[in-house]
Amino acid sequence: MLNPIMHIEMMDGGMIDIEMFPAITNNTVRSVIWLANQGLYDGRDFYRVVKDFVIQTDCDVRPGIYEKGCDYIINGEYANSGYSAEQPAFEKYTVGMAGHGKDSNISSGSSFFIQTGPYEGLDGDFAVIGKVIKGFEVVDRINETPCNEKLFRNRISFHTPKKPQRIKKLWVETNGETYEPPETKKPSKNYLDREKELDELIDFYLD
Repeated sequence: MLNPIMHIEMMDGGMIDIEMFPAITNNTVRSVIWLANQGLYDGRDFYRVVKDFVIQTDCDVRPGIYEKGCDYIINGEYANSGYSAEQPAFEKYTVGMAGHGKDSNISSGSSFFIQTGPYEGLDGDFAVIGKVIKGFEVVDRINETPCNEKLFRNRISFHTPKKPQRIKKLWVETNGETYEPPETKKPSKNYLDREKELDELIDFYLD
């Protein structure tokens, strides 16, 4: 069986292709496929760019900003959430699912990141969902974009691009395989409060 391929076409040119790993983190991969094939990532931005660390996007619902999108979270498929399946170590161009990490036992339903430099601190705390196989130069270009340097809770880098790094279209080629919708759960108030804090750091370019 061929792995699904995520295609990310950027508004200002270029394409990133990502091989996804459903055999490793099945429900997490299914969540991204489910949302992508509804077109919910189209027109969204890589809103977090921390040079030589990660570039990050999502398609979450944000009342008053984005009324359509992901409104759920999922169980964490990573070692420190109790998930036992072995997965590759994070390295440059690895794609992971965002969340609160550590032993929170949850992942975002939609927010994923591409690692853009060596960093070992992600292993075991975030689910690996794939790897970049084409368009490395596009990832590198986004990694180099000038950013407003911001911190979340005074310690976590959450730098945001000064110019939108917009996705024109994101879709997943499943090579004839059918992927069921993910198993989901409702976010807690604590999760939503934390996400609201993060949203206040993001520069939303809605034109």
